[in-house]
Amino acid sequence: MGADDDLQGLLDSLDPTTRTLVAEVDLGQQAREFAESELGRYVVGCAHQEIADAHRALKTCAAWRRRRIQELQNRIWRAESLLLWLRDLIEAGRSAGQTIEEVE
Repeated sequence: MGADDDLQGLLDSLDPTTRTLVAEVDLGQQAREFAESELGRYVVGCAHQEIADAHRALKTCAAWRRRRIQELQNRIWRAESLLLWLRDLIEAGRSAGQTIEEVE
């Protein structure tokens, strides 16, 4: 029996709530590692740049250009959503880890 089998056996022995918390901790850890990786820093940087570019374009966009304004707002929303999803995963993992520590 390998380490993966041992881990799976341990996970199977946990109650559903604890199993969910362990999964959240794992996802949060993976999200944090991604954010700290070269690829993650690149993606986060691209999102910040997209937000800045769209804000600059929005400032100079004529008020009558509704479609352009909506397009720029959607670019900002999309980039901000990516950053929020990543932050929320990391925070949920941290919170789940604290919950597990409190129960122990």
